[in-house]
Amino acid sequence: MILFRADGNPDIGSGHMMRCLSIADAGHEIGEACLFAIASNHFNDVIKEHGHEVLILNTDYKNMLSDLDRLRQLIKEQRPSALFVDSYQVSYEYLFLLWESCKFVGCKLIYIDDIAVFAYPCDILLNYNIYGPDKENEYKDLYQEKGIPCPKLLLGTSYAPLRSEFQGLPKRIVKKQVQKILISTGGSDPEHLARDLAGYIVNNDSKFQHFCFHFIIGAMNEDKLEIEEATALNDSIILHYNVQHMQPLMSDMDLAISAAGSTLYELCATQTPTITYILADNQILGAKKFEESRVLHCVGDYEERARIADRQRFVVDGNGAERIIGVVRERAKYT
Repeated sequence: MILFRADGNPDIGSGHMMRCLSIADAGHEIGEACLFAIASNHFNDVIKEHGHEVLILNTDYKNMLSDLDRLRQLIKEQRPSALFVDSYQVSYEYLFLLWESCKFVGCKLIYIDDIAVFAYPCDILLNYNIYGPDKENEYKDLYQEKGIPCPKLLLGTSYAPLRSEFQGLPKRIVKKQVQKILISTGGSDPEHLARDLAGYIVNNDSKFQHFCFHFIIGAMNEDKLEIEEATALNDSIILHYNVQHMQPLMSDMDLAISAAGSTLYELCATQTPTITYILADNQILGAKKFEESRVLHCVGDYEERARIADRQRFVVDGNGAERIIGVVRERAKYT
């Protein structure tokens, strides 16, 4: 049995859960039972739909030490062959104590990382990002400084945990004329980009009449009703919910616009020309590496562009003419 400790919710999105589900599905294919230990019930139904067991811990995902005793007991009882941990909330203490419990029952601890913050106590360290191999020496230095053995490193896109539907795809024939455009803004879309993009397309319909936009509406997107209402009478926008098989949809698109998260690896597998953007700090390295490798084009950091917009607003607020008239009138009083 393989045990997974990961979370997904409106605050952190679905990336951690989806990549763990891909690994679990691969394990299931070879007869491994998989159990997910999750802080809350946000992904309970999705996990079960994939055919895996779920244990809801009812803990705070931000305070992983709060589930440590329960998880160590679970390891002792279930004696899994492997434990995958995927969270930015882990501490050295948390992983070290889990590692000790795993050793006791002959279980391998695998940590999924992309930021290299500290020497993670584990047996296998997975960083499947395009910049993963660039981190090898950084990881080794972290472990040397801490004085603990460096785990087996699985680095780079050959370890990207995609579902079987993305394997063995034929070479794409790229169309000269773009018509179908996929828009993916993540599982929760906290910046409301799907809502804003859909609204912009609707309000500028004449500019986009030759395109068809396919929006992936994430399971935790809180703008669903607003998006539906805004696009109800627009034939150029198609909304997709709870897509079970993403590969055929991606393969059918001429172009994609996607946040720089794990979806980029699926888009690469389907050879979909993609424009990406940065929504979170952990996406910066990947977006830049894709850009440098000339694999995908990145249009920049959404939050930085928002900060630039705020600074621009303070530099020029549009009220200059009124101020000039005000000064002129004020001066005219004393002539």
